Amino acid sequence: MALGVGLAMAGGLAACSASTTATSTTTTSTSTSSTSTTAAPPTTTLTQAQEAALKPLLLTGSDFPSGWAQDTATDAAGTKGTPSCVADLVLLKDSNTRSSVVFADAGSSPTAVIQTVGLFSPGKATASAKMLKSTFESCNGGTLSSGQVKATIGIKAISVGSTGDAGFAAQMILTEGAQSSYLDVLYAVKGSNGTFLGWSTTTASTTFFAQLAAIAVAKL
Repeated sequence: MALGVGLAMAGGLAACSASTTATSTTTTSTSTSSTSTTAAPPTTTLTQAQEAALKPLLLTGSDFPSGWAQDTATDAAGTKGTPSCVADLVLLKDSNTRSSVVFADAGSSPTAVIQTVGLFSPGKATASAKMLKSTFESCNGGTLSSGQVKATIGIKAISVGSTGDAGFAAQMILTEGAQSSYLDVLYAVKGSNGTFLGWSTTTASTTFFAQLAAIAVAKL
């Protein structure tokens, strides 16, 4: 099943209202407006050497509990309908090459993890951490809409251990009424390598995400 980042976020938003079907996502801010990105391929066209350099940095099925499976659809990591504050992370903005992977658990509370790894020009990976953190935080206080449901966006820092040479970890909280869903994110850098990890979930606990984050950082 192809989730796509936008659909994964919309699915989390739909969890705020069981009677509402998520159809699209847009973001507006109380102070500035954020536009959604257009569809983008989950990976760049890689040479054999680039693929060999990136593949070892990606999570694999063995890094997940039983019940999780890789989503192999070509648009599984697509960013159509995704707010730019998230899409820039997924696409590792300013990276030279990138590759993404998506894993999903279709249990009673569907949840998905997306990871993108990329290679930057010398010196640019560390600088990207500050830029991507600022972009992600620009959605704080905004609104995410899906069908008849509108959720407010809150963002807070979370602790997941090391982020390498530079990076950050945060939780985006989508709140509609008394219900919330979450998008945990990690951005970590080592040398010229960068990795983004995102978990769309209905639980506020970051324990599982922290475990995956440690594995992702160790692979850099």
